[in-house]
Amino acid sequence: MVKEKEGKAGSIPNNSMNLLLENSIALQKMLADLAFNLKDLNKKITNMLELFENASRNMKESPSSEGLSEKVEELSKQNKTIAKGLLLLEKSMREKEDKHESGPRPLPTI
Repeated sequence: MVKEKEGKAGSIPNNSMNLLLENSIALQKMLADLAFNLKDLNKKITNMLELFENASRNMKESPSSEGLSEKVEELSKQNKTIAKGLLLLEKSMREKEDKHESGPRPLPTI
């Protein structure tokens, strides 16, 4: 009987070791997959960076980029004009609202 207990006790650490070994192997496989995927991601990012660099060079060399910058500048001026107009309109509306309301405004109900 004593030998049976020792045999069972000896098998428990053996099962634990097998489980640890299996988990270690699975973890190594996952790490290898992760390394492969990171390498692939690095290649894709490098290709994307090259694409942006080439596009930047082409835009600098292209004569149409001068016209594009002028159009962007014109749109920026128009945007500023529209913003000023909206601010003046808001100011005008607030002044009219203040003239019509002499007393305090009631709080909005929820």
